[in-house]
Amino acid sequence: MLSLSRRQTTDANLEERIQAILASKGLSLYHVSQQSAIRFGRSSPHFLPHNFYYALRQATFTPSIFQVFALSEISGYRLSDWLRVFGIELEDVPRLQTLLSRKRTVLIDALLTDSQAWVRWFRSRVSDGGDFATAPLAQFLETAAARRIASFPGGIKNKFLYAKIGARDALAFPDLLPGSIVRINPQLTPDCFPSKDGAISERLFLLEHSKGLSCCRVRRLREDLIMPVGTELSYAQVELRVPSQARIHGVIDFEIRSLLENADPQVAYDLARIWKPSRLVEAKTFGQLLSGARTKASLSFREAAAVSQSVSKALGDKRYRISPSSLCDYEVQGMPPRGLHRVIALCCLYGVAFRSVLRSLGLPMENAKMEPMHDSLLGRSMPGTPEVAVDDIAAPGQLGFLERLLEDCQETPFFLRNAIAPFAGLREISLDDCFWISEEQQPMYPYLANNVVAIVNHRRKIPFHFPSKPAWKQPVYLLAQRDGPHLCACCDVENSTLVIRPYTEQFSSAVQFRYPKEIEVVGQIVAIARRMA
Repeated sequence: MLSLSRRQTTDANLEERIQAILASKGLSLYHVSQQSAIRFGRSSPHFLPHNFYYALRQATFTPSIFQVFALSEISGYRLSDWLRVFGIELEDVPRLQTLLSRKRTVLIDALLTDSQAWVRWFRSRVSDGGDFATAPLAQFLETAAARRIASFPGGIKNKFLYAKIGARDALAFPDLLPGSIVRINPQLTPDCFPSKDGAISERLFLLEHSKGLSCCRVRRLREDLIMPVGTELSYAQVELRVPSQARIHGVIDFEIRSLLENADPQVAYDLARIWKPSRLVEAKTFGQLLSGARTKASLSFREAAAVSQSVSKALGDKRYRISPSSLCDYEVQGMPPRGLHRVIALCCLYGVAFRSVLRSLGLPMENAKMEPMHDSLLGRSMPGTPEVAVDDIAAPGQLGFLERLLEDCQETPFFLRNAIAPFAGLREISLDDCFWISEEQQPMYPYLANNVVAIVNHRRKIPFHFPSKPAWKQPVYLLAQRDGPHLCACCDVENSTLVIRPYTEQFSSAVQFRYPKEIEVVGQIVAIARRMA
């Protein structure tokens, strides 16, 4: 009885909200129903019946993606906002694409970042032109007023692509680890590629072929013929013709790596044996899109259904669950799920872009001229501080820490703001948990060069070292010397002595400190963001 009462209350609130949204445009459900019949036809899946409110009160009913699209077209409000009205947060798609375990590499749909969302922001404490030493970001930044993403200069630039490395196609291992998030710069320059036939590139690329996506180096065989090259693992050597059989999406310039219990990478059977490449063909129908995405993700119907269970658990809603038989029907019949939640679940578990789903269903891309709904209509929570005016933003010429960091990164990945804490194994992250690792510091760990931002778990203060494990599997710790700078290294404690275990060739003698008199363990580094040279 309690759940039924809550359901009725929720439906009543939803009905009132839809009425208020339509009224803000001078519309009623009657007018919307008439317009949907005129524009799309009564037999069309876009048609909105007069009893739409009554249908919403039924426990088993959710509008289809076509009906929500019709509401967007008729009202002039953004499709993403209408989906939010019906309980769908499109930003959950890139968040779960980031957090779900993957067999194969997938692109992350960063385009779904809501430009009208509020984000907590910061301002620089330090504005000199000198270099910044290793220290927590709280020394360089302080909390400022919340702002909308659209208020930032350039808004959401979408200049870069983002991908998550799979566990069974990690050709670039150990330069890139399975589960890492990488940023891809589509602006390719001639110096990225080998200039001579037979040479191997120094940079890593995101390469698409008929088997899926691969982050790897490439060997140039001819001007239009390349070969993906595995760094350490044994993958089949396959020649790919560009652009018919392979597409280079760009060069990898950033990696966000988790340092928590990384699993050993595996070589997929179909990538270990010689395989015949086929032409890249763009999926035209919904069924083709799903079939191709599932094949490239190397998932059976049962495995995909199990992933949908993880999506359902993460979002706290059973409507995201999809059975194996339903997944098969979507591919064979080429028709989308009736419920909105399953459409979102498909994007999450297959790594499919939401816009690709719309395109396969014959729905045009969301019109940039569509108006965003007001926060009061969406029920969006308002921040406690006012929005910062553009005039209050530091000028590009000022060399504050934040300005220099943003200039160096070129783009802020806002889609990661709700995913980075669980990615690092933390409930939440503060400025005190994030450390700037200076480039001037002599690195004792090979992946902490080139100005790194590290996330530290302050609760993990007992250092461990595993002699039989390679460098990429060793825990790394942030250390604070009593009379010196911070250090980042693998280490352990032996008889009240903290022994540094350097994994670089720059150290010829052991580095030891009396523990805890001379040095303190600040915490374990659980994630890093680093520039790829």
